Amino acid sequence: MGLFFNQKPVALVDDALDLYKANEFASATRSTVPLISLLKHDGDVWATITKELSATSPGEMHLEFTVKSPQGRGKASHTDVMLIQGNRAVAFEAKWTGPRYDQVSKWLVGGDDPENRRLVMSGWLSLLQPHSTHTLRLEDFGAAIYQMVHRAASACYKDHAPTLAYIQFCPLANGGDPDVMLMNDLSYFHNLLGAPDEFPFWLVEVVAKPTETFEKIRGLTSGLPDTAKEVHRALCNGSLFEFTKLHLHRIRGLRVDAARIVEFSTIERHVAHGTSDE
Repeated sequence: MGLFFNQKPVALVDDALDLYKANEFASATRSTVPLISLLKHDGDVWATITKELSATSPGEMHLEFTVKSPQGRGKASHTDVMLIQGNRAVAFEAKWTGPRYDQVSKWLVGGDDPENRRLVMSGWLSLLQPHSTHTLRLEDFGAAIYQMVHRAASACYKDHAPTLAYIQFCPLANGGDPDVMLMNDLSYFHNLLGAPDEFPFWLVEVVAKPTETFEKIRGLTSGLPDTAKEVHRALCNGSLFEFTKLHLHRIRGLRVDAARIVEFSTIERHVAHGTSDE
């Protein structure tokens, strides 16, 4: 599978790390940190996720994949990972400790040009429309999460057959459980599209156990350039997490299928890769 940072080809995930914004790793608890660790060090887990989402054929994996709304002026949507396989695109967005994003109604009245924001939002809906079961109206999306709208629309780029998947790492960095709001927001949004079977939504909960390497950087002060350097170095040097279990939820509008649970034996995987401490 070809690897890219947005549209720039890279040989390894490590090569992509230098292409992120300088402050991307200025906190050890940003969702990018376990995501990069997963992609780098737990290929078995990542392969299982993509297989469950029927995304196993050869193609391209793009980190920080950008798509702009076809209408209005605004920032591009930056999807954490976009898998592109022929006419198919799977957009992955990672979550760990970040807050809930703004609803469309709040986003529309922000900034200094509300009319332009309505155009931008209409542009996203124009990408989603071919994959909806009914006519989409901007006024129906006020309670939807704006980030979900443009991430989903990005998967429709160039008329791709789209899939949207949110990866929730758990437990949270503070040891707590994730809020159910993420699943509720995905269900609500998929229902707004008419719950199309041909545009599947997924919530993938990934159980991540921090390693000693992560514990060494956990307490670094957020926002400092030195923190970004230390987190970057840690990501390059070794695995920061052991990924032990998946809870895969297929979202069908307001209905969510019973979770498919996949467990991984850390010891067995270490032996298979010749890294057992025994």
